[in-house]
Amino acid sequence: MLILSLFMLSASFQQAGGKWIKEHEIHGSFLHEELGRQVVLLGDLDGDRHSEVLVAAPGADLGVPFPFGKVRVFSGSTQEILFETTSADFSNASVIGRRAERIGDVDQDGLPDFALATLQLIAEPYASIIVVSGGTFQVIARLFSPPGSGNLGGRGLAGGVDLSGDGIPDLVASDEYYTGSLDYQGAVFAYDSTTWQPLWVAEGNLAWLRLGQSLACIHDINGDGYNDVLTASSYAGSEGSVHALSGKDGSEIYRIDGIPGWSYLGIGGFAVVPDINGDGIEDFVTDMNPRSVSTYQFGFLNVYSGADGALLHQIQGDVPNNGFPNFVVNIGDVDQDGFEDVATSAVRQPTPGNGRGVVYVYSGRNWQVLARIPAPPKQSWFFGWALSGGEDVTGDGRVDLGVGDHPAHYSGIIAAGAAYIYSFEPFLRTSVKQVSASSGGQVDFDLQFPPEEAGKKYRMLVSTDLPGSIVLGKMEIPLKHTPLTWAVAHNPPNWFTGSRGTLDANAHATASAVFPANKFTSHVGTTLKFVALTMRPIRKPDRSSAAVYVEIVP
Repeated sequence: MLILSLFMLSASFQQAGGKWIKEHEIHGSFLHEELGRQVVLLGDLDGDRHSEVLVAAPGADLGVPFPFGKVRVFSGSTQEILFETTSADFSNASVIGRRAERIGDVDQDGLPDFALATLQLIAEPYASIIVVSGGTFQVIARLFSPPGSGNLGGRGLAGGVDLSGDGIPDLVASDEYYTGSLDYQGAVFAYDSTTWQPLWVAEGNLAWLRLGQSLACIHDINGDGYNDVLTASSYAGSEGSVHALSGKDGSEIYRIDGIPGWSYLGIGGFAVVPDINGDGIEDFVTDMNPRSVSTYQFGFLNVYSGADGALLHQIQGDVPNNGFPNFVVNIGDVDQDGFEDVATSAVRQPTPGNGRGVVYVYSGRNWQVLARIPAPPKQSWFFGWALSGGEDVTGDGRVDLGVGDHPAHYSGIIAAGAAYIYSFEPFLRTSVKQVSASSGGQVDFDLQFPPEEAGKKYRMLVSTDLPGSIVLGKMEIPLKHTPLTWAVAHNPPNWFTGSRGTLDANAHATASAVFPANKFTSHVGTTLKFVALTMRPIRKPDRSSAAVYVEIVP
């Protein structure tokens, strides 16, 4: 008998099906190098079907008293250094690599480009943004901070969408400390990537508002034909506000104010996601944190409508006072279910082996946890401070995850820093994602577990697509326990062949679900969720696949 006992989810690190694999890691070699302050998956720049990886180390020792900082681009396939630059390569740059972002193809050569923020500590201009070609690694442009700005791009740097209407991605940068007519009012600056002249400037309307504490571009949310911008402010340490700004002129479209008792709404950035609520407009996810670590409160991710800022959903952290959520980013469709997923981190959460920091991945389909990735043992301090995704580094056709931990110790070196690349292996794949009730059809499943599972018994389970999980000890099976789950586990229907058996010497098996014509018409609109398990000799589940989805359509 397959045992399906249900347990409450504990604070340990249950994994919700599949496996996250640490593919690459790099460590700093200098005291306070802070390698991994920024980790950016840039996309495939050399045509080998592997995304390149940018890693910034703003404290890197250059062998001179001043300046500091190094940015390198690594090949996703060979890990060789393709490009390296330091702050010594530029005049008026004391530090480089404090922020880096991919910004789309601004030079129109067919390859994505990226931008780097620098800081000058001695004299004006105090900051600049360097735009670099992803094709040639040549400098396309350098934008210096305007009067009143000393931290341009330090907290907000974004691109990838056209704001001017010429079809070419533009650049947006912010400075929360900008002082124009008011002290520390903050500002957002939009630049035309064809001329590198300002398109507009949006200034905070209060002293100490500090507009521009985070930044993202979003496709047209107010229907005026121009793409738009999201940013955040926090007046004098208040709950904070999210501001949706017009990409046409920088005027405010709407504002979302934080909730009393929580602080700094939106300063952890924005994960812009495809339309959730069916209005045809992109939506977004951002952070809401407890005001004090002494209040024993949980942090939240808030999911908002891009059209009007209405709250659509909230995701509560697993553990209170653990730094959740620190940062949030869209990492692409990790589990290939047709929905783009998001990642955030709890940088203060303790992990086994005296590490600190957990990266959480959430499904864009139902906002359930897809993964809890704990920090590597011993050396980790703020694992997950930097996050990036949406590109395939390993070349397996799936998007990967980049993680930075800039205060990490390495070989006794304090704050040497570390950067990691993780890939996701679901263990289960399906041939189709839809089947017609009227004409019927066959769905083939491919089970591929790790080599150590070879020769083990396996079972497949199915449920309707409901939120929830079955938790067995430290394993989380990513489906809801329903009567259908129980029936398939104990008496597999004749339309589901190969739903149980033994993995071969390569830990592989196949199964098929045959849907006869006109037998499932009452189930049109239903989505079925399938999971594969390997079994211990005592007939308890040992390892779970990720879920795959099959929708029954007319």
